[in-house]
Amino acid sequence: MRPVHILLMTCTAAVWGFNFIAIRIALEVFSPEQLAFARAATMLLVLLPWWKPWKPVSMRFLAACLSIGAVAFYLLFTAVGMTDNLTTVAIGTQLMAPMAAIVALLVYHEAISRRKWLGILLATGGAIYLASSGATTLSAAALGVTVLAVSFYSAGSVVAARSSSVDVWRMLAWISAIAVVPTALMAGLSGSLLPDPSTLELKHWLAVVFALIVSAMLGQAVLLSLYRIYPISDVAPYTLLIPVFAALFAVLIYGESLAVSLLLGGAIVLAGVWIQQASSSDGSKQEGFPAG
Repeated sequence: MRPVHILLMTCTAAVWGFNFIAIRIALEVFSPEQLAFARAATMLLVLLPWWKPWKPVSMRFLAACLSIGAVAFYLLFTAVGMTDNLTTVAIGTQLMAPMAAIVALLVYHEAISRRKWLGILLATGGAIYLASSGATTLSAAALGVTVLAVSFYSAGSVVAARSSSVDVWRMLAWISAIAVVPTALMAGLSGSLLPDPSTLELKHWLAVVFALIVSAMLGQAVLLSLYRIYPISDVAPYTLLIPVFAALFAVLIYGESLAVSLLLGGAIVLAGVWIQQASSSDGSKQEGFPAG
């Protein structure tokens, strides 16, 4: 990958690492259903000029958008709300890289070398070790819901990114548009579409803006764009940097100690990412995907 794209993906991992904190703050006043609806409605409002619903898209693309916008994010917000220990959710999200690589292998027959698999699995192991270090309790239910969320997101993002006839901003608009009605129904059935505005403090507004605009929109734009330029197995491992940044933010914001586990887990993740990136540089052509 080009250095500028590595930098963009690293910044995306940092944004998503901080997003765990933002979601936790937002869920103090939002229910998972309300947050999923707010995410879909806000993104569609911002991206409305790019939506262009009169232009045809495939059913596979729409299914991928539904998988991401309505299912994956609702499940993720639910998992965060199910446990006071974000470690559980952090562990589950580390399966995104291998799952995305498996989807690319099975559906699009993307060639993945043994050395690249070694790097992906090493980085995944380091990320799980980092996320679980110091944990005293884990919620099996929250972990299961997180794994489901990651499964839907990984499959949906790979399939959507391969839809070469749809540009990235229109893709994000479709992801939001197709999720508005299902998430509105879920929110309505569970209570109200949105929480009482009087219950929102400044920190809640800032958390919502960060989670819905910076993380969901810009982060996804980077990931889906790079999925189109490079093999999935080149890009996805950079998401394993998320717990590294999440741990660093915990040190900086909450004053947590800089534990040995952070240094060791971070080193393992970086080593795994380096191995898979070196494998790509040595033996893979970094070219765009053919139209599918």
